[in-house]
Amino acid sequence: MPDHRAAFIGASGRIGALLRAASRADPAEHVQITWQFRVPPPDPEVGFHWPDLTDPQPLIHEAARRGGLDALLVFAGVSQTGRKDDPAEMKANVEIVDAAISAAQSAGISKLIVASSSAVYGAGMGCPFVETDALHPLNAYGAAKVAMEALCTRRADALGFEICCLRIGNVAGADMLLGNAMARATDDAPLRLDMFPDGDGSRRSYVGPLSLFRLLCALVATDRRLPSVLNLGARHPVAMNALLDAAGVPWTAVPVSASAHQNITLNCSALFDLCPQVPVGATAADIIAEWQQVRGAL
Repeated sequence: MPDHRAAFIGASGRIGALLRAASRADPAEHVQITWQFRVPPPDPEVGFHWPDLTDPQPLIHEAARRGGLDALLVFAGVSQTGRKDDPAEMKANVEIVDAAISAAQSAGISKLIVASSSAVYGAGMGCPFVETDALHPLNAYGAAKVAMEALCTRRADALGFEICCLRIGNVAGADMLLGNAMARATDDAPLRLDMFPDGDGSRRSYVGPLSLFRLLCALVATDRRLPSVLNLGARHPVAMNALLDAAGVPWTAVPVSASAHQNITLNCSALFDLCPQVPVGATAADIIAEWQQVRGAL
């Protein structure tokens, strides 16, 4: 029997699909996750049907069926289908989390791990962001995530809950570069990639899907109280050209001038203080290997 049980909200999304595949490729020994679907799941043993998050009954029933749930992972949202510059559409990212918190309260779950985004920080000035940095989102999506984090803080204080918002960088396979590169890049039509005077492309904080799954399980299982916000990525940023090379994606350089925006990255020291023993892919090759392994299990 697992030591910890959690429900994951958003199993049909891009990250959710990768994480479900990661759980099959590299099962967690001490954490069992049940996956929420908006349509009836293919296998009732691995998930449950919860089409309307404003109705807490499916979560209450699933918690009882599993013998209680220690945590709720909230990764549902409209970032994939909605227009990120439309405040009205992005407001749903706040409303979904609000409903999930209320449902968790009804189901007796007081620990929530919620997907936020590094988009809350904005463009930056070239130094890795830390959790205490000021927030300057550039679009409605980032602004909605800022509002969502504020909602989580208010509701955590009011309910006495432990709610941690993960400011996630790029998840390999759910990002624009790798998620679409294989489909559109060919030897005759390679991807065009900005290259800076130091010989590298843009550097970003990435995490492979297997590493993300391991980190989430560790955060569910830890006895330490989680902070209200936490950056999430690999220990070191990676260059876009290194990722494409590791994936075997053809690309061609577009020389550009030096810019602080070459480096929009996260300082994840707080994450690794909480999860020091979790194996996390560090290099571009590691991250691509995780993506390719998980793609085979989709």
